[in-house]
Formats: sequence, structure tokens, C-alpha cells
Amino acid sequence: MGAIFSFILDFVLIGLLAAGIVYAIRLMRQIAGLRASHADMERFVSEFRATVQRAESGIRGLKQAARTSGDDLEQLIEKARTIRDELHYLTESADQIANRLSDKAAAISRAAATEGAPSRQPSAPEAAKKPPDETKAASSAVVTPLKPAKGPDENKASVAAIAPTSAAEKELLQALEKLG
Repeated sequence: MGAIFSFILDFVLIGLLAAGIVYAIRLMRQIAGLRASHADMERFVSEFRATVQRAESGIRGLKQAARTSGDDLEQLIEKARTIRDELHYLTESADQIANRLSDKAAAISRAAATEGAPSRQPSAPEAAKKPPDETKAASSAVVTPLKPAKGPDENKASVAAIAPTSAAEKELLQALEKLG
């Protein structure tokens, strides 16, 4: 019985050893596959690192471009605000001048209607008889219209021909001459 028992025990040990060898072979194959995938993984990591570096340099370039564009845009906005303010000032000044001219023309036509004479320029003796306010209104109400100029020098001469009566008109004419 001892021999049969030892034979069974040897047979079980041989079976366990064969199973261990089979598992060892499978484990070696898996380790070889892991080593092969490790090389692929290293290649993937190096490619990923290069891609990340290119992305970072691209982001830095985009940030710089955005900063430059933002600065340019700020300058354009500031320039536009300045021009808007100047145009607003010119519009207000032109409205004031138009209102004064309209008021003066209405005053002259009322004065002409009350005298019963057709609307005309007073002669030198009539202008001397009128009070100073009416003389000033009558003389400044006559405005020669600007003719379209062919060149900037002629346009400046046309603008300079208008005699401003107030500081706002003088500033408006100076601005027009600068734009000239």
C-alpha cells in the first residue's frame, strides 16, 4: 500500500508540475506581449510628448497673436471714439450755426415785412439809421454759398472767406481747415 500511495503521490506531483509549467509558459507569453506593448507605449508617449510641445507652442503663438490683435483693436477703438467725439462736436456746432442763421434770416424777413418793402439788402444810409443789433443781423445774414472747390487750396480759401461771428464758428472753421 505504501508503494501505491507513493505512486499516486508522484503522479499528483507530476500533474501539478505539468500544470505549473503550462502556466509558466502562458505567463512568459504574456510578459513578452507586455514587453512588446511597452515599446509601443514608449513610442506613443514620445509622440504624445512631441504633440503636447507643439500644442503648447501653438497656444503661445495664439496668445501672442490675440494680444497683438487686442492692442490693435484697442487703438482702433480709441481712434474711433476720438473721431466720434469730434463729429459730435462738429454736428452740434453746425446745428447752432444753422439755428442762428435761421433766426437771423427770420428777423430780416420780419423786418422787411414790417417796413412793407420786398426783402433786400439795406443800402448804406438805411443801415446807418438802424440800431446796431439790426445792422449786425443784416450784415451777417448775407452768406455767400461755398462753391465746390477743385483743389484743397481753393477749398481752404472758400472756408476762409466766411467771416465767423462767434468762437464756436471760428473753431468749426479751424476744424474744417485742418480736415481740408
